[in-house]
Amino acid sequence: MPKPIERSANYDYYADILWCCVPLMVMAWFYYGPRPLLLMLVGLFTAYICDCLVTPLHGPQYRSHEPSSEAFAALIVLMMPASVPYGIVVTAVIMAVLLKETFGGEGHYPFHPAAVGMAVAALSWPDQVFRYPVPGTELPLWHVPADTLSAGMNTTLSSGGLPSDTTMNLLTGSVAGPLGTGAILVILACGLFLLCRGHLQLSTLLPYLIVCIAVPWLLPQLNDLPVLSFPWEYVRQRVYLEKYIILSGSMLFGGIFLACEPVTQPVRLSSRIIYGLLLGVATTAFRYNTVYETGICFALLIVGAFPEWLDRVARRTERMKFMKKEEKRRAQRAKPEAI
Repeated sequence: MPKPIERSANYDYYADILWCCVPLMVMAWFYYGPRPLLLMLVGLFTAYICDCLVTPLHGPQYRSHEPSSEAFAALIVLMMPASVPYGIVVTAVIMAVLLKETFGGEGHYPFHPAAVGMAVAALSWPDQVFRYPVPGTELPLWHVPADTLSAGMNTTLSSGGLPSDTTMNLLTGSVAGPLGTGAILVILACGLFLLCRGHLQLSTLLPYLIVCIAVPWLLPQLNDLPVLSFPWEYVRQRVYLEKYIILSGSMLFGGIFLACEPVTQPVRLSSRIIYGLLLGVATTAFRYNTVYETGICFALLIVGAFPEWLDRVARRTERMKFMKKEEKRRAQRAKPEAI
């Protein structure tokens, strides 16, 4: 009998991530034609080839049916514009897989590989990665003219302005932005699916979302508002700002598909709460100070240095609490004997 295939501990998570990419790619195909599908195929094929070439170096630990690299490639493509050159996608995916395998493969990397690949591409080719075609334009399969591209909404938000896109366009993804971060209704449906499947840790996601929403309300970056104002003042302007903060860019996409990655987030409950808060602060800082639509990738690289330390502090704190409880219990037992 053939030996049964041993699946990795997070196999179901990465398989479900790939399934969630399907409706997002359907929306991209609807708005831009077949080019996004070809970008996705190039990314997935690159990840598969890299896995076949690199992971056998791990010897008996190699799992030929472990889909994490393909999931990271799919996420990278969804954070790219539909006009991005294929070579940039290939480079970003290679960097993601190399990072994963450098630290021992699936389950051992300290930073989210998709965030690393996206950050490398963003710093190397910002003009190609952060300029986007107009939705509804069927793009040519190969070269897309640069004069047909425009900046994303975070360029307007970071400069203190408000975009002009309607709420319906924001919900359906008919806005200039990355391939998979615009269709908010589809992203929320994917998030609900992942939550029902047990893949989303609310102890990480909710603190992250609370900070991303609360900071712009308390410290709005709007040219029409004074630098300092009370939270109950200029409510209308704050509501409009929050609409674009929540429904544009990659805040929700990053929280659902990146922040709750099972390998890179902390293990303990208290650590995940702190991790989510730190990630929200870092993401908001990048949104305020850069034009990057996918600033959460850079935030993940910064905050990704803390999960292990947070877990270590949490374990030490729990041990100290346990020892104090034991001392009290022993003291209470010793009192009757002393009498």
